[in-house]
Amino acid sequence: MKNCIASALLLLAVVAATQAASVATPTCGGTTSSKNINLVNPTNPPRVCEYHIKATSKYVCQLRIDWAMTLAQPTLETDDSGLTYAECTRDYFEVDGLKLCGTEVWQHIYVPFNATDGESLVDLVISLADRAGASGLPTAYWDMTVTQLECPAGASVRSLDLEDDVTIESRASTIKDGFFVAPPGCRQYFPEAKGAVKSFNYNDGDGIYPSRMNYAICFRRQTDTKTLTIRAYDFNVGDVVSASTLMTDENCYSSDSTNDLDADFLMVPQATFEDTHKHATYFCGSIKKDVVISSNNPGPLMVLFNSDDIYRQNEAGFAFTYVVS
Repeated sequence: MKNCIASALLLLAVVAATQAASVATPTCGGTTSSKNINLVNPTNPPRVCEYHIKATSKYVCQLRIDWAMTLAQPTLETDDSGLTYAECTRDYFEVDGLKLCGTEVWQHIYVPFNATDGESLVDLVISLADRAGASGLPTAYWDMTVTQLECPAGASVRSLDLEDDVTIESRASTIKDGFFVAPPGCRQYFPEAKGAVKSFNYNDGDGIYPSRMNYAICFRRQTDTKTLTIRAYDFNVGDVVSASTLMTDENCYSSDSTNDLDADFLMVPQATFEDTHKHATYFCGSIKKDVVISSNNPGPLMVLFNSDDIYRQNEAGFAFTYVVS
């Protein structure tokens, strides 16, 4: 798994090196338009640390943020109806309306950044709770690699490979970001043929995934791609107290439901169990051993994770390896 993470970071490093771009290291409150950016916590971070990212060119279409961090775990809040949900209220990392907290070891997200349509600035905010006295909170830590991804005008980004040189309008540099540019709507994107995927704040199965999440995890499809194979080795999603086994479809998400309560699930389009050959789309519950499923849906390769408004015991999240073949 560490090798998969290292491979992804190595590929990003190759792109950065070929473009001979310097790495900017702004401090809290700083602004940069560098293509490659490294954000690291200061020794004594302020309660609120903001970074402002300006588009490096009009061709910028996305930010890819790879990061490790240690912040306070989500707080279990109770609303007026007595329902409990997990929310990042003490510490959090916020960008594009997404709030994350807890422990991450080189997680990543994609953020839309449409410079062509005039969007010129993206703000990244890290907010910390007061640590004066015996707060019991962990020492705040973050290390983020931000890459501005450019989409060539008039070219299909999916057709670009790392070794291709595509010069746009006599620019001095060449655009080689196509391998990393995600399909629209993907919060996470894995362009490598194999790797590992974890839910946010997975923390080796000891974390809590945030409530009210709904995002797509996408994988790179090539012209000869036939199947996405997933091997889930840890899975605790939804009401795992009463469900000690993996559940599917109507047990996870009722088509008759008029709200999103009781709707924690991982959706895998046109999935088939390797051992029983049974079909399913929605997955929740818990597993005691590895479960292997495959998906051969047409169009974009993706899975979708949804978490509802209710926290139940042991909602630690999921971890799986994948192979695109």
